[in-house]
Amino acid sequence: LLRSGIVCLPGSSDRLGRALLLVTTSGSAWGAAWCSTAELARLILYLCSLPRREPKDVGLTVVVDARKQPPAPVLFSALRSIQSVSPGCIHSVLLLAEKELVTHRERLPGVLVETLTSLKALGRHVDSSQLPPELDGAFPYCHGEWVQFFQKLHPFTAGLRQASELLQLCIQELRSTDTLAGTRDAAAGIRRHQELMQKVLSDPQLVRVQREGGFVLARLRRE
Repeated sequence: LLRSGIVCLPGSSDRLGRALLLVTTSGSAWGAAWCSTAELARLILYLCSLPRREPKDVGLTVVVDARKQPPAPVLFSALRSIQSVSPGCIHSVLLLAEKELVTHRERLPGVLVETLTSLKALGRHVDSSQLPPELDGAFPYCHGEWVQFFQKLHPFTAGLRQASELLQLCIQELRSTDTLAGTRDAAAGIRRHQELMQKVLSDPQLVRVQREGGFVLARLRRE
């Protein structure tokens, strides 16, 4: 679903500084069995989590390119699901479509939905420098390259999160052990400290991060 490119986050923004989420309604992926409401909502929620805090806090602007084909029902079903799970995640939806292709206006609670019938109308909301060539803009974006980078970045950040969670749990247990030190045998407390330290030092994920993390991070920065 991510590789299909029907939804992408190119890294550009609208005129008010909100991050853009681009959706194209054409493509065979919309008819695939794996393109369900739940999976599409999961993908969009993940993409909405990626921008920096400032644009993320004000909600994203979704640009739906429906000039060739009307939006599949699963799209607005997924957007409604997202609003119920994470209100404010999406600020507005700009539906770019020919008048004859829009049979009715979709409604999303708490989200501004506006139908635009031309790229000129879209330009009132998004400068052409922030739109990809598919929308007659000048913003450079290659979804295939982004996916390749994502496939390297995602496992690395997931590993960091796992290592962080382990350390946080051990820190909490050490603090609770220290708090009870007055009522416990000192030798037992020392043994527990040693056990926790051994757990940290022998954890495969943490060892991998220590050995390879610097190299991986340097490579990702270059790319």
